Amino acid sequence: MKLPIKVRRLKILGVAMGLSALAAVLLVTAYFLPPQFASLNRVGDYVVLNDATFLARDTPWLAKIAHFPDNDPPEDRIKLVTIDEASLQDPPKGLGQFPWPRHVFGDFLTKLAKAGAKVVVFDVEFFEHSHSSAEDASFIAGLRRQPAVLGMSLAVTSGGQVSANEPPPDIMRAASAIGSTTVDNPGGWLVGQPLIVTGTAPSGAVTNYPSLALAAASYFRGAKFGITSPWSAYLGNEQIPLDGDSKLLMIPFHVQEDTDQAESNGLASRAGASDLSMPQVDAAPFVEAAQFDPDTMKAFAQGNIIVIGATAQAEGDYILTPSGRFPGVFSNVRLMYQLLEDRFIRRVPPAVDITLIVLMPLIIGFIVTQLPATLGVALSLGIAFVYTCFAVGLYAYTLHWINLIHVDGAIIFSALFVALYRTITEGADKRVIREMFGKHVSPALVDQMLSHDDPLKALDLSGKRAKVTIFYTDIRGFTAMSEKMTPEQIYGQLNEYFEEMCKIVFAHGGYVDKFIGDCLMAVFAAPDPRPQDAYEATLCALEQQEKILEMMTDWGAQGRQIFTVGMGLNTGEVVMGNLGSSDRLNYTVIGDNVNTAARLYNVAKGGQIIISETTYNEVKDRFIVNELTPVSVKGKTLPLRNFEVIARLEPGQPNTSKILDPENLPEAMVAADH
Repeated sequence: MKLPIKVRRLKILGVAMGLSALAAVLLVTAYFLPPQFASLNRVGDYVVLNDATFLARDTPWLAKIAHFPDNDPPEDRIKLVTIDEASLQDPPKGLGQFPWPRHVFGDFLTKLAKAGAKVVVFDVEFFEHSHSSAEDASFIAGLRRQPAVLGMSLAVTSGGQVSANEPPPDIMRAASAIGSTTVDNPGGWLVGQPLIVTGTAPSGAVTNYPSLALAAASYFRGAKFGITSPWSAYLGNEQIPLDGDSKLLMIPFHVQEDTDQAESNGLASRAGASDLSMPQVDAAPFVEAAQFDPDTMKAFAQGNIIVIGATAQAEGDYILTPSGRFPGVFSNVRLMYQLLEDRFIRRVPPAVDITLIVLMPLIIGFIVTQLPATLGVALSLGIAFVYTCFAVGLYAYTLHWINLIHVDGAIIFSALFVALYRTITEGADKRVIREMFGKHVSPALVDQMLSHDDPLKALDLSGKRAKVTIFYTDIRGFTAMSEKMTPEQIYGQLNEYFEEMCKIVFAHGGYVDKFIGDCLMAVFAAPDPRPQDAYEATLCALEQQEKILEMMTDWGAQGRQIFTVGMGLNTGEVVMGNLGSSDRLNYTVIGDNVNTAARLYNVAKGGQIIISETTYNEVKDRFIVNELTPVSVKGKTLPLRNFEVIARLEPGQPNTSKILDPENLPEAMVAADH
């Protein structure tokens, strides 16, 4: 009797080790996934690790336990001059819309030279001559008076060669150095910057291009730089750790956001505009800095690096990081900060990561076979928690980056695989899978797939053309609001808000395509479009605004944060169906009309519902609308007519809509491009 029991135990252990090895293989594969799978590969690990560090620092009780050191002491040697909302106002308050005449920069360089600035760094494009030779001459004269580093961009050609987009030769000759503004953002996340890239200059010569941050720090320190390996570089006598791909990793940081409540005199921006700043460096709006008196300018600039870059949302130079979305110039300032402060992320060798990803699930698989499944899984989660604390603490205290999500993932998957093998029946597995699948698609789509004679055909990758109405909603002031809330409060209120909005969408026959942060995208209707889709979508928007008003009234009375929502709708032909690969699908719609709807919701203010001309033509006899100033959007040659929905038109009620003369439309405004 002992032999069969022993064999059975060995079989269980063998299967457990096989499942644990499978978990290790899956997570090792994820570790090495290409950039388009950034949320799953080591870039995703970088994001999660930094998110966890921010969470520990920003949660009072965790901060008391952890006592993480401050990686962001003030850096007085870097000053930031921002092309912000205030600077872009019309004269006399501001300097007008960008780009400005180049004498503006030439005059500013002259003032900085008199004040004794060490070097000026432009995170601004000067890739072409201006329309005036006198303007270029003024700028060049300023560059000759004041040492400056100009930005350039790098691009990979179809043949795999790196090419450079540089300023004109006469402008380059007047500059002290040139640096690449190209950052490493696989999957949309900002990770860091290639420190030195070998590329082909417009002249055809092969050139080593330093990053903008490296060029600035090198000039400031008067030190030479170079790459010794994909893992190491130097700046003078200082060794700089790289990530194994010759990139300098950026240490994420918090930014501060202030919102003007009302327009005021002086340099204040328009009411509701957000002003982002870096707490680590001093900053001044360009329009303000240009008016500094000599003493103030000297105190601000003498012996320092002056970085000039855009922070206004209208300029569109924004990046996504683990700590939020902020202007791209902040990343270059941050990398300069790290080079001056000698503060770097040190990635452990990949062999250490892979060893942990393989070894830990094998240990877990053995543990779960020796204990009851529930206890084994609980112990495994405890081990994953302890390892998480170790990885986060190691990073926070020493800036050494050891893998987190793939090791934790391998531990958890191993425990679950073995526990499922031991305790869960095939029928229960099917119920779990069905429940999980149902959470990712609309109820209408699930019903259609389940009613299909061959459900696999419902997952066909081919799409079909159909006329639908695309509906976007977006919370206004969400970033400012979230600054006043804990992560739990944010998720709680968002989930409560989205729950009510989805109910209304489903009630009108639409389906929720996706959530993009605080934005909701719905489609009316799929998989089977109907003649009343535009009407149902517009009515849905009105009911949502009514529900939002009701919710905000209740929330305000409870002392909770409140907000308003802007909405945009567009009707037109799209291609809809399952998009992706045979392993990863998403039922969605694509096409130019989707992009148009996305532009319109950016136009809408809080509480507004903006519809396109095509949607208006479908519902003009059923709603009261006011036509707004046409908008110019990216990708469209002609401006778009757009209409604000005021109310539903009841039977017998006169239509008081205000429609502009199509032959005499006002000049179009420029829509935001996100």
